Amino acid sequence: MKNYLILFVFVFPLILGCGHPKVTGTVKFDDGTPLTSGGVAFINLPYQATGAIKSNGSYEMFELKSGDGVRPGTYQVTVSATTGGGSDGVPLVHLIDPKFENPSTSGLTCEVKGNTVFNITVTKPVK
Repeated sequence: MKNYLILFVFVFPLILGCGHPKVTGTVKFDDGTPLTSGGVAFINLPYQATGAIKSNGSYEMFELKSGDGVRPGTYQVTVSATTGGGSDGVPLVHLIDPKFENPSTSGLTCEVKGNTVFNITVTKPVK
């Protein structure tokens, strides 16, 4: 019986998988409309998790591959959303205030303890 208990305690979690918590949310402007493109980054060096913003403003974070979740911890959060800026000469246009692209100026932090919903509000760039 003891051998079965050891097998259950150590092997069963491997079968189920030991993924990190799932982190999802939405990115919206302060008027409630969704940001429809861009990316979110969670930074806690040396770890970083990223997620693409979908057309409805939703995102899901992952560390290495889609679905692997985010390690527990406290993260500085950045959001980036731009168009242009490529080698074709089209100028770079920020879709949100550029302060959200820098972890020291974004003002965003998220603590991940388990599955987490982290909704983000951004502002448009100042013209």
